[in-house]
Amino acid sequence: MTMGPDPVLLDIRRGLAPYRRRLWLRRVVRDAMVGLAVLAVLELALALAARLTPLDWYPAAAIALMTVAGVALFADAVRVRPTLHETALALDGEQGLRDRLSSALELAARWPELAMARDASDAVDIPGDEAGRYARLVRLQRSDALRTLHIADRRAFRPRLERRPLTAAAVALLLLVPAIALPNVQNDVLADRQRLRQAAEQQAKRLEETAKKLAEGRTATDPRTQLSEELKRIVRQLRERPEDLEALLARLGSLEDSLRAGLDPANEQRAAALTTLARSLSRASTGQDSNPKGDPKQARQDLERMADGLKGKTAAEQRKLAEQLAGLERAARESGAETQQALRDAAQSLARGDLESAEEALRRLGESLEREQQRVEQQRDMARAANELQEARRRLADAGRRGQQSNQPGQQPGQGQQPGQGQQPGQGQQPGQGQPPGQGQQPGQGQQPGPGQQPGQGQQPGQGQQPGQGQQPGPGQQPGQGQQPGPGQQPGQGNQPGQGQQPGQGNQPGQGQLGAGGGTNARFLGSGNRSGSFRGPTQGNRQFGTGQIDPVLADFDRLGKPGDPSYVRGTGGDGQQQQGNGTGQGTRNPTLLPYTQVYQDFADFALTSLERSYVPLGIRDYVRDYFASLDPQ
Repeated sequence: MTMGPDPVLLDIRRGLAPYRRRLWLRRVVRDAMVGLAVLAVLELALALAARLTPLDWYPAAAIALMTVAGVALFADAVRVRPTLHETALALDGEQGLRDRLSSALELAARWPELAMARDASDAVDIPGDEAGRYARLVRLQRSDALRTLHIADRRAFRPRLERRPLTAAAVALLLLVPAIALPNVQNDVLADRQRLRQAAEQQAKRLEETAKKLAEGRTATDPRTQLSEELKRIVRQLRERPEDLEALLARLGSLEDSLRAGLDPANEQRAAALTTLARSLSRASTGQDSNPKGDPKQARQDLERMADGLKGKTAAEQRKLAEQLAGLERAARESGAETQQALRDAAQSLARGDLESAEEALRRLGESLEREQQRVEQQRDMARAANELQEARRRLADAGRRGQQSNQPGQQPGQGQQPGQGQQPGQGQQPGQGQPPGQGQQPGQGQQPGPGQQPGQGQQPGQGQQPGQGQQPGPGQQPGQGQQPGPGQQPGQGNQPGQGQQPGQGNQPGQGQLGAGGGTNARFLGSGNRSGSFRGPTQGNRQFGTGQIDPVLADFDRLGKPGDPSYVRGTGGDGQQQQGNGTGQGTRNPTLLPYTQVYQDFADFALTSLERSYVPLGIRDYVRDYFASLDPQ
């Protein structure tokens, strides 16, 4: 009688399950090592490429490679999961089991009826029953396979580390560490690009707001609408291609120049004249200051009422009104030719008593006021757009300039060591010490006067040693004796300038803190046997300085530095001082104020003037930089 599955076969399958997991782990580890080697090599190649050229997408690409590698490993782990038959074949081959386990599983798979359990009667060998004999043989083979499985090595299928992929992965990882950890100059390039993109985005937002304001309530024929469309195209270029800096600056500059060329330099004067004229016309119409702001729209309404009320006025009132309108001729002339002509026609018509012509002229005058006001507003909008373009161009150029400066190798001038100078002012030795001019340090190179010491200080003549002299004249000695000229020496030799001690060496006049350029402008340095008082200078050249406002008045980046060919030094020396001895209490001058209290007023006025009138680009930047340098905050 047929029963369920053969218990022996079930035991074989359960016994193969641990080996199946171990075999799966071996395959996963093997493929993972190969994948790790490939991943390390690709990451190394990507890191080297990022050091040769700036790659904005390098971090994303590195993460993407690792993500792809993880997904590939997971997919491979699913793919290489072994079956029971593969596990049995691998165990037979590795343990030398002579295919016992694989044969048992194969027989059960080919003849499923033999995999079923049978009763005890099936164990009796019946002569001539070939099928029964074959079934008993299969069961015996299964029993033998099960016994062999029990004695198999439990540590079979241990994971193996292949040498080649392991070596490749180790070498690539060792090279990858310095490729990532060491400073990368391309990071500065990427940072500059990011800065430029941020600056471009900021300017794009500003120009986009300007374009929206220009297009609000405008008709298609209005030039401000066309300008708005052009600004929108520039905004798209700023956001799509911010790295194309030269093309962006050229386009911004071209549009700004075209706007500047169309601006009227007298626009603000016309606006002021319009305001004055509108206010005066409203006063002439109503008899009071009803339009203090000088609004042309309100003035037009007042002119309309004036035109409607002309017929109710007497001849004297009409002549008086004509005189008032004639008195506004100058303001009308500055407001525009059309306004001037309308005002003149109205005044003449009233003087003649032609009320119909006067009424028509007054209405034309009101319309011309509004048209002129619209022209003024249009000019102002164009000027503001040009200023926005100028500001955007300046900020983009500054961002690009900072990027170029950060990419320059070495130190910038003014950092560390000055070009051609050994040390910063006030450090170490002063010019003229240690080495004469022309040796080691050139005149003017050495160092500048340090803080707290005036140029030319140190030791004055009469202290230490004079040029060309051994020592100061003592009692009974003439000046310049020290060492008398010996045989074969000219008077003044011994320690002459250039021998032994050079001018500026030892303890020289003005030594300690010499002025920029070193040495002196003296025409006489003394001699070895000269009698009389010292005729040279008592102090070295003084350094130009103005105290706390040096950055404003002594801009060396613009005027030159000591030692430059363009630097002109003075003769130095002390001026005369006169000390008074007056007594009494002084008074505070009420007309003098600290500049910090009036700085903001002047700065606001200057910037407002820049916005409302045409000023060249260089002058605009100069004015902004000037007030920025004076900012007390």
